[in-house]
Amino acid sequence: MQPEAANRLEESIQKTLSTHAKTDKNFLWMAYWVIFEREADPDGLKSWLDLLKNGVSRMVIIQMMIDSSEFQQRIARGDSGQQILRKLHNARREMVKQLLPPAQVILDLGGYSSCDPRGALLSLGYNHLPDKLYILDFHPDKMMFPGPEWPKQVKYQTCDIEYVYGSMTDLAYFQEGTFDLIWSGESIEHITTEDAEKVFSQAYKLLKPGGKLALDTPNRRATKLQFPNSLIHAEHKLEYYYEDLCKLLAKHKFKIIQSKGVIDLSKSIEASSMEHFNDEFITSEKLNDNPDKSYCFYICCMRAEDYQGC
Repeated sequence: MQPEAANRLEESIQKTLSTHAKTDKNFLWMAYWVIFEREADPDGLKSWLDLLKNGVSRMVIIQMMIDSSEFQQRIARGDSGQQILRKLHNARREMVKQLLPPAQVILDLGGYSSCDPRGALLSLGYNHLPDKLYILDFHPDKMMFPGPEWPKQVKYQTCDIEYVYGSMTDLAYFQEGTFDLIWSGESIEHITTEDAEKVFSQAYKLLKPGGKLALDTPNRRATKLQFPNSLIHAEHKLEYYYEDLCKLLAKHKFKIIQSKGVIDLSKSIEASSMEHFNDEFITSEKLNDNPDKSYCFYICCMRAEDYQGC
């Protein structure tokens, strides 16, 4: 990169981050997305935080990031990082549109969206407008990137949307036998296995007869290629192997009725190599029948007692 271009980039980044970042942690998360186009890994985040605490300025941090081998390699590769993010977003949109079953009453666990008061599910293009949609998530003020607090009640066409602020591990607010669909879109990895068991146990009771529990989550077989010694997101507590999550659901008497892979990475996973990871990510199928060899996997299940009666 030419010096003039580097200076313009640095000035642009500095202006963007100084405008929106309130805390050092918030600044670093934004810097990672702007400069590296990825989530901040825990080890890297700690290292940069330590530098800031020891008096290194934010401007120097930005310059260090721009000078890093990771950024220089990203510039050399072109826009593959942006292509990967777009591919994953589009694949998840296709998953929501094609795979999520129709439902009249839905509980979306972790479904807050900072840019859409309708929440993440409808903004991803869910094809079946429900009568009632509950969105359970932390209050925006308690999130890593605080966003707007939407009205507790939102009306979208014929759908009544209600926000309930709290942890997905505590579903006591809702009555048993309420939901046709409970959806966890990339949220189960944000809690421990013990808390996930609490969620599944409560979800079993909250579903109507014949109701569905559906989720998608990153596949550890893929993410460990990127970060073998850490998780891909600082807020992740656990990234599941497909077979382990299947066993956990079976333990809580759920019967899997459909599973799909999101972004087939069979070659990279089988080779245990990042060599062709980006190329395979960009060119592979969005949805596929290899959930254990994809970047994310989707599972839809129902209560075993209901399945037996089908």
